[in-house]
Amino acid sequence: MARKVDPTKRERLLDIAAELFLAKGYDAATMQELADLSGLHKSSLYYYFKSKEDLLKQLTSDSQSKSVKMLDKARLENEGGDALIVAISLAIEQTLTDVARVSLVLRQKPGSDIGDEVIARRRDYDIKVTALINEAQKHGKVRDDIPAALLARLILGMVSWLVEWYRPDRTRYKQDVIRKAILSILETGILVNESN
Repeated sequence: MARKVDPTKRERLLDIAAELFLAKGYDAATMQELADLSGLHKSSLYYYFKSKEDLLKQLTSDSQSKSVKMLDKARLENEGGDALIVAISLAIEQTLTDVARVSLVLRQKPGSDIGDEVIARRRDYDIKVTALINEAQKHGKVRDDIPAALLARLILGMVSWLVEWYRPDRTRYKQDVIRKAILSILETGILVNESN
């Protein structure tokens, strides 16, 4: 009879692995380093993950599944422009609270099975955000002089860039300040209206 996997321990290993991959890079990090950081024997890791590649696949898949669930929840519980703002707010929150995993998702390139899967899921996510923008444009909640697909890429690019500079222990701005700033830019823009 197979032993039952402890989900708390699995999640802790995923957290440690994500931080290790962020610090060293996926290619340079080793399962032995993960074992050392987690206080387990290397052989024990294989009880949770078949390989380092399987570990990366689980990290990226879990992160992207969480993103889609949050986006779908925002869409189902809100309408028009409100759904878009809630969805982007949740995406910002996920990025700021899980920089390592989101960074792994964003760093995947085509040409490997995992990279191709991640990019396909990212495209699906982009399509869903574009649909939210289209809906908001139809209701007059979002400007319609910029194509929805372009707006989606610009907004998601701003959120994605957080992984390049935000570190909770080194960034002087708190998460809520960053989230509010991004949402303010989306809602009002950055140029001062000189006619007022």
